[in-house]
Amino acid sequence: MTATQITFGRVLRSEWTKLYTLRVTWFVFGMVPQLLIGLSAIIGWNAAREPAPATPVADQVVGGGFLLFALAVGVFGVLMMTSEYGGGLIRVTLTAVPRRLPVLWAKALVLVAITAPIMVAAYLLAFLANQAFVDEAARLTLGDPHIVRAILGVAAATVAVGLLGLGIGTMVRHTAGAIAVFVAVVVLLPPVLSGALPAPVRETVLPYLPTVALQAMYEIDGAGGVLEPLPGTVVVLGWIVLVLCGAAVMLRGRDA
Repeated sequence: MTATQITFGRVLRSEWTKLYTLRVTWFVFGMVPQLLIGLSAIIGWNAAREPAPATPVADQVVGGGFLLFALAVGVFGVLMMTSEYGGGLIRVTLTAVPRRLPVLWAKALVLVAITAPIMVAAYLLAFLANQAFVDEAARLTLGDPHIVRAILGVAAATVAVGLLGLGIGTMVRHTAGAIAVFVAVVVLLPPVLSGALPAPVRETVLPYLPTVALQAMYEIDGAGGVLEPLPGTVVVLGWIVLVLCGAAVMLRGRDA
């Protein structure tokens, strides 16, 4: 088969097939959603047992499992590329697809295709499981303002973290190093800058960090220092474009 016969559709099918060979795929998209739903149900059950249960904070109910999913899906995005470098499969892949960039775009599309529906379903079921134990007077429903939008927003934010992980994995190439960079950017950077920057600078900079902008995508209750959902989404898209473009430049310019 010559290089001219390699179409994007074939590259896409190849990446879809590779997805099933990663054992972490079955853990992330099999076990983690169940853990989120179960944990949400337990939290709701415990809250209902309190003598005077508080009215649930919508942001916490909808996005309570966001960090768990963000870390899991982000690491999964990292492994989609670094596992090929670690096992040497990347040489075969790039020999078959000498233009290289279709490999990255196909991985990104496959990642979105598998994560988006699973994330929507998992967050929806987690929300319903949590609210099933809440007193009826304080219960949130899908008919309440912004709840459906927030569920879709937190699902989209989780997918976005996976794309950031894919970009970081492509740039770093080594699994341990890429995961370390990912965790530093997503988990450690906001608290570090929050303590290191003067208050005026902190209030200007923090909302535009990836983690804080991701949280803004499912914002409901108007927490201070967080962007509105639409500006937050725009910031997140900007980070995704920046990271994936950087990954594309490095993938095309470096030896396998």
